[in-house]
Amino acid sequence: MRTAPRFAATAALACAAALGLTGCFASGPYADLSGSEVADKSVDALRGASSLTVSGKVWDAGKPLELSMAVSKAGDCRGTIAGQEGSFELIRNGEFVYIKADEPFYRSQMKDLPKAEADGAVKMLAGHWLKSKASDADSKELASLCDLDELLKDFDDSKGAEKGEVTSVDGQKALTLTTKTDEGTETLLVATEGKPYLLKAGVTGKEPAEISFTGFDQPVQAEAPAGKDVIDADQLG
Repeated sequence: MRTAPRFAATAALACAAALGLTGCFASGPYADLSGSEVADKSVDALRGASSLTVSGKVWDAGKPLELSMAVSKAGDCRGTIAGQEGSFELIRNGEFVYIKADEPFYRSQMKDLPKAEADGAVKMLAGHWLKSKASDADSKELASLCDLDELLKDFDDSKGAEKGEVTSVDGQKALTLTTKTDEGTETLLVATEGKPYLLKAGVTGKEPAEISFTGFDQPVQAEAPAGKDVIDADQLG
């Protein structure tokens, strides 16, 4: 009875010819998906979370920044951003944005002002919460840091991602995806158990960066500051 073995061999050869040998006998996590499809699935999972925390090192205008931001799908957020020109805490609660920055941050923002004017503004603002409407022109860039879709835009292009080894992120198994670019190698680590969240992303090159995603569906502690420590931007004129 050689019919069954011959049929199996013929099917295997046909599969290899049509799809490539690895496509016929793929194994491991997400065996039925390409690397790009896994990457897209992981970003969709992040967008499906009611909240998450993004933290790590990124670059802005050629300068490194350290950030840690808890962001909800509703747009509330709380976190910190620090760089070479100072640091600040940020809260968005409903229609208002609150920022509490240190002196170096405000100095960097006011370097074109006359010294006396800058000194007065820094003395008044540094270390205090400055409250403004998220819809105000001067606040829109800050408010965008609390927009989950905006934060994930950079991960929408996953063309060319290739599957690699299974590793772990903080004890959670994750599939490695890599993409070669002119700037360096982009690496995504996608959870293989539970929801297919993107757990970590990094890129090598001139501006190496690495960010992690944690705190899925956890409440964002974005209570609005109150009391004399809050300065209303509308009252500054």
